[in-house]
Amino acid sequence: MIRAALIALCLATPAMAQSFAPFEGEWQGEGTLALPDEPAQRFRCRVRLERRPASAPPSHARRPPQQGGRTSRYLLREAEGGLIRGENRAEDDLPEQIEGRIEGEILRLGDGAEGLFEMRRAGETLHFRLSAEGRQGPTRGEAVLQLRD
Repeated sequence: MIRAALIALCLATPAMAQSFAPFEGEWQGEGTLALPDEPAQRFRCRVRLERRPASAPPSHARRPPQQGGRTSRYLLREAEGGLIRGENRAEDDLPEQIEGRIEGEILRLGDGAEGLFEMRRAGETLHFRLSAEGRQGPTRGEAVLQLRD
């Protein structure tokens, strides 16, 4: 079974720290996803990180057409001390709030419990990792993404 995810992360202000620069753009690739009580399967993933004015309306991400597809949207804001806070803008079962930091070329965001999104820039690729503890048990995924033109 093919699973797909589109995670749209929007930066809330034009004055965001330059530390977001390595992650901006639309990334696409694939990897593996392990769901509870199922064998590992192919995982297609798209991540879009774009800078938007704070007053701009939320963007509407397209739902992937593949079976098992899922779309999630978070609006990110940088708080004092470099803390990044994200607000869930989709109607889904993902955490309402996530937060984290950029450490070098790694952007790590989580819900303070079991959920985690991690993006690590390595040259021309973005290594995406997700980890979550849902109602059915642990979900783990990893994908290597390329910047789309």
